[in-house]
Amino acid sequence: MSSRRSSGRVASGRVALENRVPLPLLPAPTTNLQWDELKPLSGKPYCHNVLSSSNLGPRFHMGPSINLRLELPSNTVPTILNYWGKSWDMVYYGHSKQQIFNTTGWKKFAVDNCLRVGDACIFELMESSDEKVIFEVQILRGDIPSKFLENEMIGGENENEIGQSSEMPIVLN
Repeated sequence: MSSRRSSGRVASGRVALENRVPLPLLPAPTTNLQWDELKPLSGKPYCHNVLSSSNLGPRFHMGPSINLRLELPSNTVPTILNYWGKSWDMVYYGHSKQQIFNTTGWKKFAVDNCLRVGDACIFELMESSDEKVIFEVQILRGDIPSKFLENEMIGGENENEIGQSSEMPIVLN
């Protein structure tokens, strides 16, 4: 098995673990969120999306979850995503069947914030009208801590090794 590389990242950490190949060191993302940087939600409507490959390249397909769509306009409206003092302009297509953000705007947000498959975005709806929609976004990184990837007990073929069965799970404290 071989793993695909994209922008210096291994596409499949599982392949690297199965073959006992060490994962390459990744450059630090420009906005790697730390736990002490999380903000409490304000109590306004929100949704979360755990990012999959369809949310990232090459399609960059993203929109709010169905539970939040009821709070949004049913027309095309300028939209702003705010994240840690920066803003990204895009368009929300509320009239379309899928009700998504425009690809160009979402791609810019995803690339600027080094989003990867497994990361989660929390979209808190701060303002919604027929003129504009504003979301406050939080990003929760889906990285597996490097101490688990470097642990010699992980990645073996023995079910009694950490991470290889439900009886021996990886436990994060």
